Amino acid sequence: MLPIVTLIATTPRLEQLELHALPSIRKQLTPPSLVVIVSDSRSLLDSEKQSIRDQLPGIDVLVLDNENSPGAAGCWNTGIKAILKIFADCYVAIIDDDDDWRENHLKVCLDASEACSADVVISGINRVIDNQVAETNLPSRLHPEDFLRGNPGWQGSNTFIKASMLQLVGAFTDGLVSCNDRDLAIRVLSQPMANIRYTKTATTFWNCNATPHALSAPGSLQKLRGCAQFLQLYERRMSELDRIAFFHRIEELFKWSMQDIEAEKLRLSFE
Repeated sequence: MLPIVTLIATTPRLEQLELHALPSIRKQLTPPSLVVIVSDSRSLLDSEKQSIRDQLPGIDVLVLDNENSPGAAGCWNTGIKAILKIFADCYVAIIDDDDDWRENHLKVCLDASEACSADVVISGINRVIDNQVAETNLPSRLHPEDFLRGNPGWQGSNTFIKASMLQLVGAFTDGLVSCNDRDLAIRVLSQPMANIRYTKTATTFWNCNATPHALSAPGSLQKLRGCAQFLQLYERRMSELDRIAFFHRIEELFKWSMQDIEAEKLRLSFE
């Protein structure tokens, strides 16, 4: 049975870690072998590292600084590189610092992998707004093209994937400000031999707009930049219907228009 490593990127936001991610890890029925936390904008103090370890008794913790471009992708890639130096292969279970797992999340994912044959296990996800579950998404059959228009259910915190698969597809796209989940999903699901399994039960809670600086907050400049970057990467794969759905979703959820995104894409081309 492959070990499980939990990977967290944080800016750092210690209050969110202590309120959400760390308690979720601590209560797991099947605990991870290792927790890797990658801090983005500054190094954690020794006292902060010790506080994190105190909250995860009996679990090994590795705290790193982001070695790549600022942002979640750079942090995750820093963590993945370190993980592959420790384990020949393992499952990497990502959780955002402000999200939550049910206590059976890792057990359900591991059980669904069927003796570790699965490259990826995707669990259901609850979208939480103002501490209430607004929507439950239970993915069961995903295709790369689904992610050109939006995200049908593969987010950061329900990513449970072999480190070897992450290595095969080149991990995350360094410098991509947002849409990292969609970008990874397209590349993984495009692998013809990828073995994808679904738990068909919701064990993840995605806390939308939990802080004013959340990427998913309406009008977020990071979301504008990330969507423009994603469009640069995948525009050639989009049909006209894909493009219409892509822009409609962004305007509805994040309040950025097609004109805003195209203008930002043009700025990216000049930079």
